[in-house]
Amino acid sequence: MRKTVLHSDEVSRLKAEIEQKLGWGPGLDWHSSVFSELSEKVFEACQVMLSATTLKRFWGVVNHDSVPSISTLDTLSQFCGYENWRDFKQNSSRKIKKQSHFPKKSLYVTAGFLLALLTVVLIGNKRPGAEELPEGITFSSRTLARTYPNSVVFDLDLQGVQSDHIHIQQYWDPTRTISISDDQQQATGIYYFPGYFRAKLLIDDEVVASHDLFLKSNGWIGTVEYTPVPKYFRLGMSDQKELFYPEEIGTEVKGSKDPLMTVYHFVDDLGEVSGDHFTLKATLRNTYDDQWAVCQSVGVYVLGTKGAMIIPFSRVGCSSDNNLMLNDVFLSGKANDLSAFGVDLSDFTEVAIEVEDRNVVVSVGGEVVYQSAYQKTMGRLVGLRFKFLGLGEVATYSLTSDGKDVTLVGLWE
Repeated sequence: MRKTVLHSDEVSRLKAEIEQKLGWGPGLDWHSSVFSELSEKVFEACQVMLSATTLKRFWGVVNHDSVPSISTLDTLSQFCGYENWRDFKQNSSRKIKKQSHFPKKSLYVTAGFLLALLTVVLIGNKRPGAEELPEGITFSSRTLARTYPNSVVFDLDLQGVQSDHIHIQQYWDPTRTISISDDQQQATGIYYFPGYFRAKLLIDDEVVASHDLFLKSNGWIGTVEYTPVPKYFRLGMSDQKELFYPEEIGTEVKGSKDPLMTVYHFVDDLGEVSGDHFTLKATLRNTYDDQWAVCQSVGVYVLGTKGAMIIPFSRVGCSSDNNLMLNDVFLSGKANDLSAFGVDLSDFTEVAIEVEDRNVVVSVGGEVVYQSAYQKTMGRLVGLRFKFLGLGEVATYSLTSDGKDVTLVGLWE
């Protein structure tokens, strides 16, 4: 694989600027845990994950023959406030200014919130366009089943590339990777949830190939989110309710001493339905408020090919624990007043999400409670999730786009 020739004084200058920014002393004196902490700080600032091992190699703490990849240098330059590595080398005084419809402090995202999103969303959406494959390298995937869990086989040909740092990133979560050797031609990964993912092939932390991986739910799927493996259940059947859990799942969740989430998933090809123009309405309730579920939290997830939304609801006194995601906008309840999403969901309540030209209006019981906007497109809509702390039911739901109903029917096969 071709490497870019670097001037050691430029790399040394970047190291020095990072060390000065952190105030932690020389990097060569850092303990392993310090590199892990820096990895978290870089991710929080740049939304790019550089592993502790990558950072150790950059500082020369561990032996490694190859030079830092351009993607690593770009990220560390951005961490220092430059646009990219080229901007850093030109020693520009121009710093990145994040643009948003919100004040800077309202876009603050705690590391805990980001990690929670990475764990529960699993939708491979925050990603660039597909990279061109280097000459001769191939990277593709195929699923093995229609049910879940579902394993995926990755086929690859690295055409003589030599590296001891090759990974396949399964999701948009950069921490979920498969390590492979440079002579390997196949690898497998397991997916516990349906979704629209982006699989990436990384060599020395640089993305060299990527492709979409669309895992459909084949109707509605119900899960109890045990860790690391969820429990799957078939939805109940009723004339009065669209989505609800069977009696045995209710007994199991109510008898648990630990917090459990139940989720209804629907992921499928919905055609040319824009994620930037739609109306979603749902009449739902949380049916459990004992023990650890007193907040009656509910998350409504809207999934697109290039983004996602998470609209949180809970009792008003619990709004500090809410986190809002509007594609490229993240708001933590710890740093923002999200009490507008405080609602008593003991009884069935209609919530509505209307999106027009990336402007979002959220209503509860027919009254507008929140309005905002995002900037990057969601792409095409591919699915929904209704997520309940404890147990919940959805009496009715509807999705419309350009005045036409979008079909979301069918039970898990």
